[in-house]
Amino acid sequence: MEICFHPFMFLDDIEMARYIVRRLIRAAITLLVFQTILFLLIHALPWDAVDLIRVPSAYKPGLRRALGLDLPLWEQYSIWMRSFFTGDLGKSFQLGRTPVMSLFEARAPRTLLLFLPGAFMGFGLGLWLGKYIAWLRKGWLELSASVTGVIFYTAFAPWLAFVIVAVFALGLKWMPPENIINPNIWAGTTVLTETIAWYLLSTVAIGFLIALVVWRVTQRKAMRHLFRLGGFSLIVALTAYLWLVSGLALFALDMLHHLVLPLVTLILLTFGETMLLMRATMIDVLADDHVLTARAKGLSSHQVMERHVARLAIFPVFARFIVQLPLVIVGSFVIEKAFFWQGMGELLFRAVDTYDVPVVMGILSVVGALILVFHVMLDIIAAWLDPRLRVSFSLSSPQKS
Repeated sequence: MEICFHPFMFLDDIEMARYIVRRLIRAAITLLVFQTILFLLIHALPWDAVDLIRVPSAYKPGLRRALGLDLPLWEQYSIWMRSFFTGDLGKSFQLGRTPVMSLFEARAPRTLLLFLPGAFMGFGLGLWLGKYIAWLRKGWLELSASVTGVIFYTAFAPWLAFVIVAVFALGLKWMPPENIINPNIWAGTTVLTETIAWYLLSTVAIGFLIALVVWRVTQRKAMRHLFRLGGFSLIVALTAYLWLVSGLALFALDMLHHLVLPLVTLILLTFGETMLLMRATMIDVLADDHVLTARAKGLSSHQVMERHVARLAIFPVFARFIVQLPLVIVGSFVIEKAFFWQGMGELLFRAVDTYDVPVVMGILSVVGALILVFHVMLDIIAAWLDPRLRVSFSLSSPQKS
């Protein structure tokens, strides 16, 4: 086989590397600016944590010295920035001087157990519904799905949580109304809720990856639906067996039982926008010439929809999903508060009430950094798929004379 070389064959790789480096530099500057603004906004308030503590006034100067609140603002800023970039988020003012990172380690698994499945299941449901209501237009499915999506998308999160609790917990008594576990089941055990949460997250992640492999391997099989059903059933059976053998199945089921209502609430709040955007993008792509060409070739409706329409329509929807992740995270925090789900959201609201500055700044900093990482990943993926983006990025950057 003859291999052809040309002088520009490595240009794309070089441009992509330059794009990634420039994007990471901009992300670092953005993070620095974000941390500075966050610090200034929180310290702009006319009171501090000591003002909220009910102790005699004579003790307050000593408390401020112990907490470092008597230092000049620039020195507090320097300490905060240095600590943040070395992985130290300080110690809580109100929770017995507990390191903020320890609080994160205890609360983050619970929040991730709600946020990650809720966000991605809502995104998947929105994609699926949006795809089909755009393909099967002007029917009862389009009308009912669109109206339902708009209602839930514009719903007030605490009100929706209250309605769901009133109907399914207090009325029908199908689910527990609040909390993360049933204390009667966990009494006398040394198992931690965050441990079970990590195991559940790992189970979902590994199972999802194996399911993707099964889906890909059976893509060209003649009886792929039967193979996929058998493969997915085997995954579920093996997962259930491993949990039963571990002796932790009862605790996992109890946590999942309490997770159902907050998870459903988060899914209902997030699927509507994805569905409506996927519908609009699909309709735009359906008008392109390549769709008419695909139909003229005699391809089935399913092939045209999946290969020639949905694949082009999904990227802007995914980009919007990444951009909206901050709102989804905030929504999950509100839902945690409504259902007394003891995660990062409940910790944040309590820290705000008591003006626990290290906890508030730690949570907001981590959330902001994660959102920035998601945006950088989205930009890199977009530039990898479309070389014009990295070329325009390079042209917009300052050039040497």
